[in-house]
Amino acid sequence: MDISNLVNSEDLFELQLLHPASEEPLGISFMIRSAESNEVKKIVRQHSDRFLASRKKKLTTSKVEAEYLDKAAAAIASWSWGEQQWKGEQPVLSFEKAREVVEEAGWIYDQVAGASEDRANFMKSLPKGFPKP
Repeated sequence: MDISNLVNSEDLFELQLLHPASEEPLGISFMIRSAESNEVKKIVRQHSDRFLASRKKKLTTSKVEAEYLDKAAAAIASWSWGEQQWKGEQPVLSFEKAREVVEEAGWIYDQVAGASEDRANFMKSLPKGFPKP
């Protein structure tokens, strides 16, 4: 078996958001990019470039937090809010709006970041008889 294409970091994973307490589906779906995708890596590189360009400045907790939030926002490729709303509206996806959502709702951040970081979400199906890695 050729394992070079076992993981496709450019595939999207459909995340069904779950209620933070009951874990019931909310009818909201996000299409999630892998943390290893080009779009997400681009954000990570921008943060690294800014940090390296200003070597005199110290890395702060708020800068690290901002990087994590930006990375999660970049992982959201599309979304469908179904009948649900965010602050009284059906939000239109933009990087800024995604950043707002993951920053203000830690439970959404947790689900988005977890789905993006879980490599198994971006793996090709193995033939029958092969155990999942």
